Amino acid sequence: MSDDLFSEQYARLLDGLPAADPWPTLAESGFLDLLRSEEEGGAGVGLDELFPMALETGRRAQPPRVIATMLARLVDPEALDVADLESALAKGGVEAGKARALAAAAAAAQMAGIMERVLELTLEYANTRKQFGREIGKFQAIQHQIAVAAEELMAARMAAQLALTGAPLEISELAAGVAKARAGQAARIVGPVAHAVLGAIGVTEEHELHHYTRALQQLRLRHGGETWWMRRVGERVLASEEDFLTLARSV
Repeated sequence: MSDDLFSEQYARLLDGLPAADPWPTLAESGFLDLLRSEEEGGAGVGLDELFPMALETGRRAQPPRVIATMLARLVDPEALDVADLESALAKGGVEAGKARALAAAAAAAQMAGIMERVLELTLEYANTRKQFGREIGKFQAIQHQIAVAAEELMAARMAAQLALTGAPLEISELAAGVAKARAGQAARIVGPVAHAVLGAIGVTEEHELHHYTRALQQLRLRHGGETWWMRRVGERVLASEEDFLTLARSV
């Protein structure tokens, strides 16, 4: 099954979930066990296929904890609604560094999905809200802010995609650290730009923006913030005997 087909089916599943209790529907769908081997009743897919699903999850306001649950079921087939993926993996026997790296990379991918939606909301508002007789999105200052936010989003998305490759429990801790740090850096720009463009309406109860930016900040602080990961990445680089270019290409 192609990545696009996985993503499309998963998006339709998320959109049709019962709000009160989504987990019976999710369990019946089979998506929760996609990462498990075929011998264990799963599909044996890798992190590459998980990446677009993590993006789709992030693009929903207050989604169920599907990605964390899918990863936790690698070590606990009965896991459901997993609140702390890192702890769940560690309890299942995954080495602490790998557990944090996997949780951090998954968080980075969801953050990229959140930022995609935040940027969409920002563009929609900028292209419809008029001030001084024209849409505010036509003002150069606004265009510049949105362009910077878009650059940050793409950098974070690319870093997360590079981290989420191969077998889940063989994830590169270095690549995961770069992804989580880069997503955190982007979040510090994308969220404030969105709120600056939308102004007070972005924090009102009837508008959805604040749901996304709050989730973005929560994920930014989980499984190691950007300072924590940049320190670990820096230590790894300084301890390596490889030249910087070779090391960068290996991430």
